Amino acid sequence: MSDRLPPLDAEAVDLLLQLLELRDPILSGAAAELSPRSPAALAAAGLLVPHGHEDVSASLTDHEDTPVSLIWSEAHGGFAYFSPAVGLAPVPQERLVRYQVDAAVMLAAIAKGLDRPSSRAAFPIVDGVLWEIGEVRLGRRPARMPVWFARRLADPVVLRQVADAARARPHNRLRVILTSARPARVAEIEIPGATVVALRDVLAAPDDLAVSPDILDARLGGVPPVTAGPLTLSPDRTKLSINGGDPILFRSEAQKEAIQKLVDAYRAGTRLRARELTHQPSLQTFFGKAKWARLSPYLKTEGGLWGFEP
Repeated sequence: MSDRLPPLDAEAVDLLLQLLELRDPILSGAAAELSPRSPAALAAAGLLVPHGHEDVSASLTDHEDTPVSLIWSEAHGGFAYFSPAVGLAPVPQERLVRYQVDAAVMLAAIAKGLDRPSSRAAFPIVDGVLWEIGEVRLGRRPARMPVWFARRLADPVVLRQVADAARARPHNRLRVILTSARPARVAEIEIPGATVVALRDVLAAPDDLAVSPDILDARLGGVPPVTAGPLTLSPDRTKLSINGGDPILFRSEAQKEAIQKLVDAYRAGTRLRARELTHQPSLQTFFGKAKWARLSPYLKTEGGLWGFEP
C-alpha cells in the first residue's frame, strides 16, 4: 500500500499551516464552505479529520450573520433551528462538522523526505504543541541532527514550554526546531541549544508539506547568529561575541555547554557556581589561558557566583 498523500496545492498547505497556529487546530464546516477545495484536499490526504460538530449555526433563512441554537429534529433526521419565517429549518450536516488537524499524519508528511530511522514515529514532548521528529541526517554532516516540530511558537506561553523542554532534554549537538509560524514571527526567538526554522522556508515546494533536506541543510549552513544584547552566541554554541567583538571560539562539548549556561544565566539575570560549569579547579584552567584572557574582563564572580558583566 502506498504511503503517498493525495496531491495538495499551495493554498491547501498555507491553510494547514494557518490552522496549526490556532489555539485549537480546528476548522468549522461553515468556514470550509468559503473555500471548499483546500479543506477537501486536506481531508482527502488525511490531514483533516472530523472532530465533533457545531452547537450553533448562522441562520440560512433570515439573516446570514444571526447565530441560532440547534436542536435535533426527528422529522428532518438531523439538526435544525427555529426560524420565524419558515418554522423549523434543517442545517446541512456538512456545515456542522468540525475538522481537526491529524498531528500524526501531518508530522509524517513533514518528515517524509528526511533521512531518519523509519521505525520510529514522531512523538509528543509537550502535548499538542511540541513533538520530536527524530535524528536526521543532512548533507555531508558527520552526525545526525535532532529535529523537533513546534506550533504556536510565537505564543509566549508555548515558547516558555518549548524552552523548558529544551533545557530538560539537552543534546550535545545543535537541535533544529521546525515551526508552523510565519518566518517574521520567529526571527528573533531564541531557544537553548537550538535553532528555530520556519517550515515555510524549507519546504520542498509550496504545494508540498515535505521538508527539503537540501534546503534545510543549506539554511542551517547560513544561519546567522542571533543577536540579543551584548552577548551573541551562535546556534551551534561554537562562537561567542561580546559587545560585537571578534568571536571567541569553543570546540569541546564541555566548554560549549558551559558557555551556553553562562549566556542563559546572563539573560535570565542569574549567576552560577563554578561547580555547575566544570569540575576543573578553576575556570581559567577549564577555558585555557588564551580564552580566559578574553573572557575574564567580562566574566566576574560575586559571592562565589559567576556571571557575565559585559
